[in-house]
Amino acid sequence: MAITVVLLLKQQRVVVWEWLNEHGRWRPYSAAVCHHIENVLKGDARGTVVLGQVDAQLAPYIIDLQSMHQFRQDTGKRQNSLH
Repeated sequence: MAITVVLLLKQQRVVVWEWLNEHGRWRPYSAAVCHHIENVLKGDARGTVVLGQVDAQLAPYIIDLQSMHQFRQDTGKRQNSLH
């Protein structure tokens, strides 16, 4: 998993989290999901992020912050790496 930091005009930083899709392309999460991931990281950098707490379409997915992988809870399938 990698993090992209975008600098805005007023030197504010925005963190963009991305996941690797089945076609080998990096896809960004929404701003709300990125903010949620960052908030969870502040509390427990080795915990898990429940993506459905912020985006209902992502309800089956969790992120294991220690391994930096996304998992689909209903199938148990490990998704591609995150960055």
